[in-house]
Amino acid sequence: MAPKVKKEAPAPPKAEAKAKALKSKKAVLKGVHSHKKKTIRTSPTFRRPKTLRLQRQPKYPRKSAPRRNKLDHYAIIKFP
Repeated sequence: MAPKVKKEAPAPPKAEAKAKALKSKKAVLKGVHSHKKKTIRTSPTFRRPKTLRLQRQPKYPRKSAPRRNKLDHYAIIKFP
């Protein structure tokens, strides 16, 4: 069975479309006339914002084996 194709919604009549266009025109003309307050900079130096720092995801461990202990039981260096 072939997939069903959705039928396009019928186009609105010209009068309806004109009314919608006039409504949007009116809204655009009216607009928003508010003023956004600017933040005052109190420091002359620009500090770069701290952004997201992701943790490292290594592909393999860099150290293959743990370091060998060069100290004996009494914490005396046996050999360099």
